[in-house]
Amino acid sequence: MIKISKYLIIFLLFLNILNANEIKLTTEEKEFLKNNAPLRLHNELNWPPFNFFENGKPKGFSIDYMNLLAKKLDVEVEYITGPSWDEFMQMLKKDELDAIINISKNKKRSQYIAFSSVFHTAANAIYVKDGNENIDSLEKLKGKTIIMPKGFFAQKAIEKYYPQIKQILVKDSLEALKLLSLGKADATIGKKNVLDYVITTNNISGVTPTSFVDDNRMVSLISIGTSKDKTILRDILKKAQKNVSDEEILELKRKWFGTNTKKTQRKEVSFLSKEELEYLKNRKVIRMCNISDLKPISFEEDGKIKGISIDILRKIEELLNIKFIPIPTVSWEQTKEFLKIKQCDVIPTVTNDEDIKDFTSITNAYLNYKLAIITQKNESVVSSLEEILDKPMAVKYDSFLIKELKSSNPKLKIIITKTHREALEKVSKGDAYFAIQPLPIASYYMSKYALKNLYISRYTNMTYSVSMAVHEKNDILLDILNKALEKISEDEHREIFNKWTAVSIKKGFDYKEIWQVIIITILIFAIFIYRQTILNKHNRKLQEANNQIEEKTIELAKQKLLFETLYNKSSDSVLILKDKVIADCNESTKNVLGFTKKELLNKALHNIAPEYQPDNTSSERLFDNKLEKVLIFGVSSFEAVLYNYNRKEVWVEIVLTSIEIENRRVIHTVIRDISNRKILEKRLEELNANLEEKIKREIRKNENSTKQLIQQSRLAQMGEMISMIAHQWRQPLAAISATTNNLLVKLMIEDKVNKEAFEEELILITEYSKHLSSTIDDFRNFFKTDKEKEEFDLEEVIKKSISITKTSIESKNIKLEINLEKNLKLFSYATEIQQVILNIIKNAEDILTEKDIPNKKICITTYKRNEHSVIIKIQDNGGGIEESLIEKIFDPYFSTKSDKDGTGLGLYMSRIIINDHCKGNLKVINENNGATFLIDLPI
Repeated sequence: MIKISKYLIIFLLFLNILNANEIKLTTEEKEFLKNNAPLRLHNELNWPPFNFFENGKPKGFSIDYMNLLAKKLDVEVEYITGPSWDEFMQMLKKDELDAIINISKNKKRSQYIAFSSVFHTAANAIYVKDGNENIDSLEKLKGKTIIMPKGFFAQKAIEKYYPQIKQILVKDSLEALKLLSLGKADATIGKKNVLDYVITTNNISGVTPTSFVDDNRMVSLISIGTSKDKTILRDILKKAQKNVSDEEILELKRKWFGTNTKKTQRKEVSFLSKEELEYLKNRKVIRMCNISDLKPISFEEDGKIKGISIDILRKIEELLNIKFIPIPTVSWEQTKEFLKIKQCDVIPTVTNDEDIKDFTSITNAYLNYKLAIITQKNESVVSSLEEILDKPMAVKYDSFLIKELKSSNPKLKIIITKTHREALEKVSKGDAYFAIQPLPIASYYMSKYALKNLYISRYTNMTYSVSMAVHEKNDILLDILNKALEKISEDEHREIFNKWTAVSIKKGFDYKEIWQVIIITILIFAIFIYRQTILNKHNRKLQEANNQIEEKTIELAKQKLLFETLYNKSSDSVLILKDKVIADCNESTKNVLGFTKKELLNKALHNIAPEYQPDNTSSERLFDNKLEKVLIFGVSSFEAVLYNYNRKEVWVEIVLTSIEIENRRVIHTVIRDISNRKILEKRLEELNANLEEKIKREIRKNENSTKQLIQQSRLAQMGEMISMIAHQWRQPLAAISATTNNLLVKLMIEDKVNKEAFEEELILITEYSKHLSSTIDDFRNFFKTDKEKEEFDLEEVIKKSISITKTSIESKNIKLEINLEKNLKLFSYATEIQQVILNIIKNAEDILTEKDIPNKKICITTYKRNEHSVIIKIQDNGGGIEESLIEKIFDPYFSTKSDKDGTGLGLYMSRIIINDHCKGNLKVINENNGATFLIDLPI
């Protein structure tokens, strides 16, 4: 019976474990997964190590994380590869994609995207071209140009918060780094582990990281995004995320972020255990959610977190060789929630743990201040808090004092304020008798806002303590923080305190406290000495254990590193430099440079290079500078010329990486022959030069063709003009002939001709002659070839055009309606504009003559469209242009007239004259049963 009971208990425990790992989905959610399998997910081409496509497969941290969720949900997924980031966003909106598996939340995206829980936090870093290492902040980038992948979180954040920084937008991080290496911009910004991965795998040279971006608004909180129409999918993914253990996340981060050819030298942290050191090694950054309105303890200003607690964290960063990354929150409620769901690791500033104690662990208090009673200086020294509880007190709305003092003194009059500053101002103005605040807060506001009539009347027995909070299941981080806090000295605490409370606060003197202070000080000192003795003893033991562990770790790392760096059969030449000379090389060195290992040992790089590089830089100086740089930044890449075994110059690409072997700093050097690439680059430059010359020749050829077409068009119009002039001359010549004959008849009949009648007949002949001369002038002016712009009156040009065509038009019973606005002055080519007007009028005359239309008419109107342009409108009632032909009438050699009547060049040349020469616009529309030509000319 006892055995059966044991087996039953074991079985029940096993069932509990299975149930604990089961994701509880609703019937609707299960149905959704069934009907939408496989889930369509985005896969980027080139965003390693998060999300990329390599050897025909999607890869990366985000891919593995999504595959883990899919496995837990027992659902198939399909990755879509190829589109750009913006195209993926459009696909999500159009329901062509179910989810984007790595995306940061912002206000604009939240309008149409539902976000899962955050599964990774990533900081952005600044990368510059070699030689620009002084650009190490966003402030120094103002007025400069950066290259950014279009639509990425960092690109949008810089566009919003730093509009002074110019941006060149590209498809992805690889293209951004390549263009930066070519000097097309000053910098690029992106996730450091992404850019390091791209640089290493693509051998990109000439690019260097300078610093992390110091703006918490640009910290990426990476989630999975679904359409807001598919919030059910978002909810399913969030349930799956809760089922992912810390160990599973840590394993993925070790895989994709835990190894890096560029290692950072860590200072020895002797007071931590092996397990704690391993924790920090794997985490690299600690995410913190801050209180942003508690000056001077913790507050946000100009996009940065500042204050006493933040300076304490900076000390911890130096001690532990880690980075605290701020996670933006909008309220204390959100800060608590983020810690509870592990979207942040620590809340650095906790003064009251009542509402978070159920899910957190609290560090030892690292700030302890007595609460001070603040009154006006003209008030007497307060002997105890109880004696003034009948007077009004000003206090911030969220202070624990409200509940504590009200419970024991229900009649206490409390003036609630929004801020600590407002509470002190109430006392300063006499609205309240006193306020109770911690010394740093009181000191900060009294000094910053010159509240000089206030002083500390007495300290209370109540203490204001500040601690840090971590998740209850993160005991190892709790122990690390407690140990680090103990290492911060009193002098460092005092220095930080004085920084934020620069002006001392005058306190009312009370002799009764002197002996109390002395006794307490002695007791504290004795406790401190005893505690320090115990700590030192334990630290010595920990140091000995750590030394043994580190020796074994270094030995293993040494063996692994030697194998990876020296004995892998690389197609590139690989050298190991110690003290700037070659200490070892691989077998491929002989294939690349022709030298054997023996011939290269103990030589410097400049010994196998010409004295000067092609740009006249000293080879010795070049290599020395690059070696010094790699010792500072960890990696450097560049191009140079080396000699091979036959003393022939060879172009090579060199990548230098600082590594540690046998506890000694050495330079891992990769040399790749790029001679063929350089030859191709030179050929490309020559082709570009030849292409430019060909383009110039074609432009000249097109210009000559255009001139020929204009001349051809003018010759065609000349024939039409001669016909018009012949028509105009017929009537005056007939009148002159009739007048002359009349005079001859009178002379033959009459002996003496009346002088006045004779003069009248001569005046008529003179007027007819002037009309003929005027027609000749109009004809000559129309065919002037000068191309100089001039100012002219538009009305005069149009009237000249009408005078040339008027006789021909009226002879065909076509009515001319003229409506010209006065004083329209243009600065353009008058003759060419007249040519266009004549051509359009002649076309209207031809179409009206061809068609039997009653009441034929041509309307010419001018008016000022705005301050910068005028419109010439020429309209006929000839039935308009067929819709199938209206787009073709401006094509060269296109004509609706018979072959003998039209060349097809008139309207083509008219558009060239208006659009190209005069910088205007010529177009045609059908309206009012006819065609309307609109000429838009600049003033």
